[in-house]
Amino acid sequence: MKSRIMKSTVSVVLAISILFSLAFCFIINAQAQSGYVTNVGSGFHLKIRKGPGTNFDRVQYNGADTYLCDGDSVTVLDIVDASANDKSGCSQWYKIRFLFKGQTLEGYAASAYIYIIPDTDVTVPDDIPAIYKPYIEQLLKAHPNWKFVIYDTGYDWNSLFSTGSNGQGYPGRSLISYNYPLSYRSTASGNYDWRNDKWIAHDSNQWYQANTQTIAYYMDPRNFLNENTVFMFESLSYDSTTQKIDGVTSILKGSFMEGKSITSTSGTTVSYPQAYIDAAVYSKVSPYHLASRTIQEVGKSGSGSTSGTYSGYEGYYNYYNIGATQGTSPIANGLKFAKTGGSMSDANKQKCLIPWNTPYKSIVGGGYWIGMSYINSSHKQNTLYFQKFNTSNPSSSYFYHQYMGNIMAPAHEAPSIRKSYISLGILDNSFTFIIPYYKNMPSTACTLPAKNNNSPNNWLKTLSVDGYSISFDAAQTSGYSITVPASVSSVKVNATPVNSYATVSGAGTVSLKAGSNTVSVTVTAQNGDKRVYTINVTRSTQEKIPLKGISLSATSLSMFKGDSKQLSVTYNPSNTTDNKTVTWSSSNTSVATVSNGKVTAVGKGEATITAKVGSFTATCKVTVTDECKLGDIDADGDITIADALMIFKYKTGEITLSASALAAADTDKNGAVELADALRIFKFKSGEISAL
Repeated sequence: MKSRIMKSTVSVVLAISILFSLAFCFIINAQAQSGYVTNVGSGFHLKIRKGPGTNFDRVQYNGADTYLCDGDSVTVLDIVDASANDKSGCSQWYKIRFLFKGQTLEGYAASAYIYIIPDTDVTVPDDIPAIYKPYIEQLLKAHPNWKFVIYDTGYDWNSLFSTGSNGQGYPGRSLISYNYPLSYRSTASGNYDWRNDKWIAHDSNQWYQANTQTIAYYMDPRNFLNENTVFMFESLSYDSTTQKIDGVTSILKGSFMEGKSITSTSGTTVSYPQAYIDAAVYSKVSPYHLASRTIQEVGKSGSGSTSGTYSGYEGYYNYYNIGATQGTSPIANGLKFAKTGGSMSDANKQKCLIPWNTPYKSIVGGGYWIGMSYINSSHKQNTLYFQKFNTSNPSSSYFYHQYMGNIMAPAHEAPSIRKSYISLGILDNSFTFIIPYYKNMPSTACTLPAKNNNSPNNWLKTLSVDGYSISFDAAQTSGYSITVPASVSSVKVNATPVNSYATVSGAGTVSLKAGSNTVSVTVTAQNGDKRVYTINVTRSTQEKIPLKGISLSATSLSMFKGDSKQLSVTYNPSNTTDNKTVTWSSSNTSVATVSNGKVTAVGKGEATITAKVGSFTATCKVTVTDECKLGDIDADGDITIADALMIFKYKTGEITLSASALAAADTDKNGAVELADALRIFKFKSGEISAL
């Protein structure tokens, strides 16, 4: 009897809906109006035709038939009579414009399956931000009983996407599945290995961090303020007046739970829908949300989380994948939580019915955990949107507190909730939607990146110049420099990309002008992104003059201990263009040391001072004495006319003498060096006097 009543009710609802749709046909005429697909039914598609009848072929896109589902938005362009050969039984068809796989197309659909949103005046509350008003106005036209609450998060829009630990761009925080376009993925550090051209998975080798544009699209409420996905903003608190067991049954239809029963904690047998109602009563969380969350997490066919046979965790269940943290074995991680409750207090474990060793305890206890941790907690995550993007809490340090990593989860769960409401005939009930608002949001809704699976890698693996050395680092695009002689008019630059689909321009033989040259090597990735590496090449403005040899200002030196003398280098030829840097060394630093050509006598003995420039060397023999011999001013061990001449040069200021040399020059021992001392040396050398 109950089944018959349900069928009768659905038929009446369908008839009323068809009549209601036709009642508004006269409004359209040539003016386009908004609408959405209805009455198709769960699991069915609305076929779009090339003309007004089932006898016309279906509209195709990329070789495949197009279709729409319940809730999909359309624009009604015109009303036409059905073709003579139409067998749909619908006398009027709508010409519609619709979106299919990101492409805007046009076609025809029977009017019975399109609801036209009445073009009536709607008063949008004054507290609704201007950027949201057109969207909310359209929804209120179709559903006047709906309520919209704006939640000012306090966040600046541009602060949300940071790759730091408090941002949605943090590696592993906002994930997309492996089967979505590469253009949706982040290439930031920790998400992509440019050097080795590898994507870094953050969960089960199937989930990757989304890039900023993709995150912005899924965080922008305007993209989901439509018939199909608005329920991601629905308040998730339990409402017993609207959330009934029939609605849960509708959500579970086609899943592994349909028509099945389980055992409650009291030992009675209950249906799966009843288990979710029990969970709602216990947790104060919407049963529709809990049922939809199970299907989102484990799939309509279930998974190892719900089988009770997962190796190592037989007899344990986790219907919401709670604790199934990212890693190589998320299911095992979740079942470990189901068994132990993780770090929860004993009191909370008891409230959450840990361990979850029956499906019922997992559904009811897990529901309590969701309410305690998210919906009814200080985090205020009482919508699907806030459970993914935790911006309901004023502290960005809570960004990590999210139920799921999947950035698309709210948009995927919301339509199934809406369809269950349609099947129950309660879509126009008084639902409350909580819409987040951010400061400095873009003036128009954010868009997804263009879809493509082309590699973004525009890095070089190697970069070299024939005959010259550069220290290449793939991450460094500049700072490479070489110098070539004036005779070199070109160089050959070699470059290979990391990714084989990338192309390189600017390499090969490059002509050089005199002076500074910048060689730019551009790598163009398969997706069109470019990266430019530069090498600065200096071509000498004069011919190279090679060094042929060097010499020192003295080949030998006689010195008293403590004396210093300066040596200088002469280059052959003097105008050489080679490097003129001199390296000095002493063969015996206990006798003599040298610094920048300055030789210092340290102790008695002999040492060889060597000057080296390039491959050339020159030497000076140094003899050091520690005894002061009267008249031997140059310390060479012999008294000669040269010693007398040193006194003359000293007196004229041409040279200076060390203390030891002054003592040797005072030949008359009167305490002063005078010309008379030089005359005594002359007399000694001529034999006029026999000794000094």
